Order: sequence, then structure tokens, then C-alpha cells
Amino acid sequence: MSSLPSLPEDPERAVLTQAGPEPARAPCPAPANFRAEVARYDAAAELGRWEGPRYRMTYRILGEGPPLVLIPGIASSYRVYALLLNRLGEHFRTILYDYPGENPDDHARLGPITHDHLVDDLFGLIDHLHIGRAFLVGLSFGSTIALKALHREPGRFPRAALQGGFAYRHFSAAERWALRLGRLVPGNVSRLPLRRTVLAYNSRLEFPSLLDDRWDFYLEQNGLTPIRALAHRVDLLTRLNLRPILGAIPAEVLLLQGNEDRIVPQRDFEVLKAALPRAEAVVLPTVGHQPHLTHAEVLAQLIHQWLLPCAGGPGGCDGTSGNACSGKPDSCLASQTTTGP
Repeated sequence: MSSLPSLPEDPERAVLTQAGPEPARAPCPAPANFRAEVARYDAAAELGRWEGPRYRMTYRILGEGPPLVLIPGIASSYRVYALLLNRLGEHFRTILYDYPGENPDDHARLGPITHDHLVDDLFGLIDHLHIGRAFLVGLSFGSTIALKALHREPGRFPRAALQGGFAYRHFSAAERWALRLGRLVPGNVSRLPLRRTVLAYNSRLEFPSLLDDRWDFYLEQNGLTPIRALAHRVDLLTRLNLRPILGAIPAEVLLLQGNEDRIVPQRDFEVLKAALPRAEAVVLPTVGHQPHLTHAEVLAQLIHQWLLPCAGGPGGCDGTSGNACSGKPDSCLASQTTTGP
């Protein structure tokens, strides 16, 4: 059963009806000012800290409604998710948190912290906030934490969405050696040699000229990640293989994959799609690994429609009906989105 909108095969072609040709479309709006969205998020979000067993966790809450925990990617500040969270905050109580080592005063001792501890800390935060059940949204590295949480306590999470998700990553011997050396370098990621070159190779084409300011913002925020914290998270991935548990995850999961993603290849997406018993898949054409920066409105709409299926057409979502949305996304969104097989 699908709870996603029915999207056209070719959204650029006019759709003829008995009444005649489709009315002329209004021009698509200009992209949102990302830094203004960050300022809006900072002004409205509630900042909190939880004294957990391994570190002092910083978290931010925005919006009212059903709780939604967004588990972030491996490297960047919370600010890169501001536009996505502002849109999701119109329908959910969104919760975003920082990983250990992200803040200099969080007292994290990274060495003993395992991937399972990161999952423990997710549950600890949920209990700290007195949340019974919550939706999960995991982005890239965050998808691995979401998958383990869904396997451990599926009853806590009615539905989940994963973007750029994976269950296993292969690392060469050279990459493992570079990782060991990287952990010895002090400071933030901005100090790493060739950082901009590697990021440009992986992601620059995702940002058209219209979004040049967002590319600069991404470089800036990515550079704030502490090297030791990033190296710790990557090291956890070198020893992680979630493929054996995928078939035992009963939750309904939406898989979102950018067709141009050069960081998490489509084969990882296909593994999840084939192994998860109740997964649905959406491929985003012309999108790479950073849709929270380049296509945040599309991402927010798909997540919203999946987690809170429409009960009575495009205007009514109450989260209680299993019916698919009867309306389509507006043409500016639909022209960038297609359902996967």
C-alpha cells in the first residue's frame, strides 16, 4: 500500500482533460534565502541540553504536532537542516540533536563510544523528552542509527523515512590508514587538505548557479565539524554491517535517493529496498546527496505525506488514515520527483 502521491511519468507534458488543456502554470517561486531560514530557525527553535551517560547532548525543538526526530548526517552543523526543519515544523514537533564531540563543552570521550551507544543515546533523548512514540527521519549516516533503532524497538516508531541511507560501506586499506592519521589532526575539518576539492567532486554539481550561495554555506558549515568527531563516526562505519538485520525490521520505511548521489551510490539504496520488508522507494532525479540544502521543500513534502498520509485530499492530513493522498504536489515540486519501482 502506497501513501505517496501519484506523480506523472513526464511532468513537463501538458495534461489534457475533457474540459480542455491544463491552465497555464504560475512561475515557480524563487529559492528561499537560506541564511534567512537559519535566522528564522534560530529565533523559533527551543534549545535544550540533556546530561546523558556519555556526553552532554545539545538538541533543538521546533514546531507542534506529532514528534519527529531527525537524525543528522555525518558532518555539518545543525544549520544546514534549517530550511527542511522550518517546513517540517509546520506539521510536526521536530527534534534535531548533535552527535558526541560536536561541541567542545559536551565532555564526550569518543574512544569508548560505539555505534550501539549512539542508538542508546537516541532512546535516552526520547525518554528525556517524555515521548512515547515518534517518527524517525535518518539522513545518510543517521540512517544507520535509525535502522538499528527500528530493529531494536519497532513499536516506538510508527513510520520512518531514510534519505541517502545505507546498511554497509566498504573502506579500502588506504582509506582506513588515512582515517587513522586524520584522528591525530587537531581542529576542525576546514583544516584538512583537499577538503574543498573532494567536496566539489562529490557534490558541486548538485548546486546549480541559482543556488551558489548555498554551496558556499555548505562549505562553511561542513568546515565547522571537529576532525576527531568526524574520524570517530567514520571509524564506526568501518566496523558496521546492518545487512543481516534488515529483513527483521517490520516498520514501514520510505527510502529517498538522489539519482545523482555520488557519496551513497544507488546500489546501497537497492540493497535497502530489496531487504526491508515494508519499504517504499522514491528516486529524486537531478538530486544528489544534499537535498536538505538543494531541494528541501521537495524533501519536506515527501516526508510529510509519507508520515501523515492524507485523509481527505491535498488539504487534510490527520495521520490516522492509511489512504494515499488524492492530490499531487504542485508542479514545481513534481517536476523534480519521480516514484521508484
